[in-house]
Amino acid sequence: MKRYLYKDFIIDVLDEATYQHGSEHHHFNYHKVYFGNDEEQHPSSKHGIKIHREGQIIDSCIIIGSGGATGIHQSSSLMDNDQLIICCCDTIFCLMAPELNLKWKTQADQATCFQIFKLQKDYVVHGELQVTRLGKDGKILWQFAGKDIFVSLEGEEEFKLADDHIMLTDFGKTRYKIDFDGNLLHEASID
Repeated sequence: MKRYLYKDFIIDVLDEATYQHGSEHHHFNYHKVYFGNDEEQHPSSKHGIKIHREGQIIDSCIIIGSGGATGIHQSSSLMDNDQLIICCCDTIFCLMAPELNLKWKTQADQATCFQIFKLQKDYVVHGELQVTRLGKDGKILWQFAGKDIFVSLEGEEEFKLADDHIMLTDFGKTRYKIDFDGNLLHEASID
């Protein structure tokens, strides 16, 4: 679970792996449900959002995605003023707080969106196949792909946001340095 303090509200973001859309046997019934593409037929991740004020849940929603499964962790979501931006499978969802109305959703990777970060006035997404920069409106500004997926089994840091560039390491142990416009500055093998 990840918790945000927003004005006089508490926003909890949690993994809801056992939630089944359409079932009446839930430990909690969400007020709103948002889907990415084809998630009703093949859901792989479900993330619940609950808004609390003075100890009472005042609103809630669940987002359901398909593709590579995601979990809730430190960089899987962020608050940007009145917007909760959250990764769910291959899609980034933008919800307006405190009503939890869907403002936009964007498929930012063909497989999985692992992390999202604020980058200047926009957002940058560490995906499995691509790094994507999204504008505040959810539109894709650019995407960068390497020779292999941006995943490591040996502890290399796959994604690092620096002051003036992004460092990436792919599964094949190629390291990339790109600028904030998605241009490749340097590429080298680390073996």
